[in-house]
Parts: sequence; structure tokens; C-alpha cells
Amino acid sequence: MSDWLSWCGHIRPVDFAVKIVDNFPFIALITKQEDELSIVGVMGSGKAEWPDFSIPLGRWIADRGFDLLTGAGLGVMLATARAFSTRDGRTGRSIGIVPSEVHSTLGFAPISGYPNPYIDLPILTPLPRKQADAPDDALNRNYVNVLTSDVVIALPGSQGTLDEIRLATRFSKPLICVGPMDAFGSVPDGTKIVSELTAVYAFVLAQIAASARL
Repeated sequence: MSDWLSWCGHIRPVDFAVKIVDNFPFIALITKQEDELSIVGVMGSGKAEWPDFSIPLGRWIADRGFDLLTGAGLGVMLATARAFSTRDGRTGRSIGIVPSEVHSTLGFAPISGYPNPYIDLPILTPLPRKQADAPDDALNRNYVNVLTSDVVIALPGSQGTLDEIRLATRFSKPLICVGPMDAFGSVPDGTKIVSELTAVYAFVLAQIAASARL
């Protein structure tokens, strides 16, 4: 399993399919073509919106023609998706990775409150949110958030955001955090943290340009 996940961190997925084998969900990632839109993943608090960062960031991603990926919930996820989706002339899609719970009839159903209204492409996974008492290597929808993104931007958040930052580091995903330095006190050593969105924009453009040359 660890070797398979490490390999996934180096491909450029745009979508995935889930198959249940022996009651275990297997995620098959589908690699994207070079001429398709790049996917910018924005992670952050599910409660606080951090509007000084999330709103201009969502608008910028839309203006650049990229796809936006979030966890489809509230807080940073909602604010960024709303700013992105309501931007005139945008061509990218708002992708939401939706956590689920077991349903007696449907098999799996979205957790209450998911997805928010600003998601164009909700992707229901058979995976839960990161639970505070779960082992670090427990599969959850954060794996899909990180592995599907070409670039990961993290705003301040709580345990789920920290988990996504650690996963991005583990799978060598281009990662940048933006916000007050003290909001990222527990991130891995060497994580890039900035306080201005201009640095985020430059980082994203550089990473996407570099990946296009691979």
C-alpha cells in the first residue's frame, strides 16, 4: 500500500474511480492530459473563512483558468469556492471532494452540509473526514484532496488541514502555506510559509509551468 501511494504522489490525476473489493475502497487515479486544466487545491479551516486570503485567491484561480479543488465544506472551502464560482468569465471547474458516511440504501451518502452550493463537480468518496483519534496512516478523503491536486495551497486550519499539509509533504506535492506564521506551528520542517498572496501566485505559476515541461 505505501509503495502504491508513493507512486500516486508523482502522477498528475484529474479524476478517480472507486471500486469496492472485499469491503475495502480502492481508488484508481486517472492521469490527466497535458492540455487539460491544472488543478489547484486549496485547503484550510472548515469554520473560519479567512476572507483576506480565500476570496482574492479564489478569484485569481478563476482568472488564470485553473480548476479549483476544495473539500466542499464550509469555512475556507466555502469562501474560496464562492469567490471562484461567481467570477465572471471563469472557465475552470469547482471540484469538491465530498466526505461520506455509510447509508443503508445508497451505500454511502454525503455527510450533512456537504457539498456547499458552489461546487460544480462534487466527487463523493467512500472515505470519511480525518478523525482526531484516527492513526496518522488511516485512509480518509484528505488523500484524495492532496493526490488529485497539481499544487496545494494551505490556509490556516485545524487538524484536517495539518493532515493535508503532511500528506502533501509525504507525496512531494508542490505545497505553499499562506497566513500568519504562528498558524502553522506544527507543520513539517522546511514547509514553505508566506504571508502575502503575491508569493502564492508566483509559486503556483512556477510549479505549473515546471510540471508542463516534464
